[in-house]
Amino acid sequence: MLRTKIHIVLSAIGVFLGLSAFICFCIVYANIEAGMWALLSGIHAGLTLMLHCHYLKDSLHVNFSRKALQYIGDFGMFGLIAGIALTLFYIFLEIYYGAEVLPIDTSIVIRMVWSFMMMKWGGMLYYFTRSYLRTYNDHQLFSEAHIEET
Repeated sequence: MLRTKIHIVLSAIGVFLGLSAFICFCIVYANIEAGMWALLSGIHAGLTLMLHCHYLKDSLHVNFSRKALQYIGDFGMFGLIAGIALTLFYIFLEIYYGAEVLPIDTSIVIRMVWSFMMMKWGGMLYYFTRSYLRTYNDHQLFSEAHIEET
């Protein structure tokens, strides 16, 4: 339980930082790409936070079917793969152009950092949906199959 509470705190921090970076980079600095990656990072962190909260309250099996958790995990896998591709792309651009961090509105480094954070939270979402799927037992599997048939 303590481990889950620590994951809840870290996910909440991820949601806060992702959403505040989205507002900061899109509105204040006009670095739209970094803001979008920060928003997607915050969305992945928010879904991870939601899963942890439901797991802590023992309501994960009640509110989510196996299929719904698989779809959430697929969204996390999408974030992981897109984050890897974007991070590698921005690393290439940084090496090729050797750009500085400032000015922020054209900074490749900030885009790279937030694409990495999207990769991280996408991977965490995928990992935790897979680990929570393992908590479903066979009784719940058969009861879900019966519900879907009717």
